[in-house]
Amino acid sequence: MKHSLYISAIFILLFTSACSSTGSSDHEAAKQQNQKVEAMVVKKEPLSASFDLSGTLQPYEDTSVSFELSGLIRDTVVNVGDSVSQGQILTKLDPSSYQLQLEQANTTILEAQAGIKNATAAISSADASIQSADAQKAAAQAGVNKVNKGAREQEKAQVRTKVLRAQSALTKVQATAERTKLLYDQGAATKNDNENAQLALTNATKDLEDAQEALSLIQEGATLEDRQSAASSLQQAQAGKESAIAAKEQAVASKDNSAAAYQQAVIAKKQAELALSKTALKAPISGVILEKKATVGQLASAGQPVYRIAQINRLKVLLPVPDHEITNWKQGQTVQLQLYDENREGTVSKIYPATNTNTGSINVEVIVPNTQHDWAPGQVVKAGRQLTQSEQILLPAKAVINNGTDTFVYKVVNNKAVKTVVNVGQMSNNKLEITKGLNVGDRIVTTGVNLIYDGLLVQITEGTSK
Repeated sequence: MKHSLYISAIFILLFTSACSSTGSSDHEAAKQQNQKVEAMVVKKEPLSASFDLSGTLQPYEDTSVSFELSGLIRDTVVNVGDSVSQGQILTKLDPSSYQLQLEQANTTILEAQAGIKNATAAISSADASIQSADAQKAAAQAGVNKVNKGAREQEKAQVRTKVLRAQSALTKVQATAERTKLLYDQGAATKNDNENAQLALTNATKDLEDAQEALSLIQEGATLEDRQSAASSLQQAQAGKESAIAAKEQAVASKDNSAAAYQQAVIAKKQAELALSKTALKAPISGVILEKKATVGQLASAGQPVYRIAQINRLKVLLPVPDHEITNWKQGQTVQLQLYDENREGTVSKIYPATNTNTGSINVEVIVPNTQHDWAPGQVVKAGRQLTQSEQILLPAKAVINNGTDTFVYKVVNNKAVKTVVNVGQMSNNKLEITKGLNVGDRIVTTGVNLIYDGLLVQITEGTSK
């Protein structure tokens, strides 16, 4: 109803204006053959509703950037208004303390590697000691076995044979000695011969005694001292092996500790490298610097905002749509946005799932291009939803006349104003939809319509509407 009254009011005003000028039109025509007017070429445009919604422009993406570490700000690279790319360095902290941490981690790694090398060498040495102890133990065990078992029968037989041989030799030597002594007493042998015979007898007697003693020992077996000595050697060999095993276990434990220290040092190095990399604050997104809160020499705390970056190549606006109209809004729909005298098309990107508690409206997010950065976040825009996906012929309301009987416009044909009756539809953004009577490409008078009549010669001025 309001829409119809608004259109009717415009027609009444235009009709009154037209009537008031009718009486003087003949007089003016007589004075001037070519009336100067402004005109436009008819084209089709999207039909939108009136701009009855408004919202505040916001960056498409907006983020505050802060350090993850504390430190002294050494320099700032960018300023407010600068365009930055994702990953670009914005500012830096003094890295001295973090570089020192990295050097300490590298030193710890070298120490741990040396510990691993030394422990590995100790393990090899312990393995060699264990092998040597095993050999000594085997020898000692053989000695114990031999002492406990005694001589073999073959060994005993050999000793008995030696006794018999010694006995036989002694008997022979005794006979020779007695004969030589008799000859010596008779003067038939020399003193030297007698002494040699007596010496041979003494030696043969000693050999027999040695053989008899060996036979006695072998028959009696090992003595208590021999057994104790063999057992002691075995115990010493066992103790040597156990000591070598303990040394190896200690070396293995030392190697494990060094390996653990190495792993911790590697982790510490990675943490130090990560901390050092974070002394350079980088842009998380591409965009424009909206705020700068850092100065050189300032002590920055972790999490303290330093920059605010926003993407403004595209902007977004939240329109508070009454909940009873939300069914007419669809994702991907075109929306006409108006900032002062400039119009721009936006696209519905999101319809929020819940109503606003205070207003009962539902937010509709609209994205609008802003490649020239001529629209700024914080500005308030008006918005109207496109009513149809098809385009219609739209004319400024001031170009359409209603005289109470007809609704018409003036076309310019061969430099003459030609009265043309039209049918009108809906009003959108102070423009009327022309549903019948005009074609795309027609030239229509837009300014000065109250000064002309059908058939009047007209002159289109330089201010012609496009």
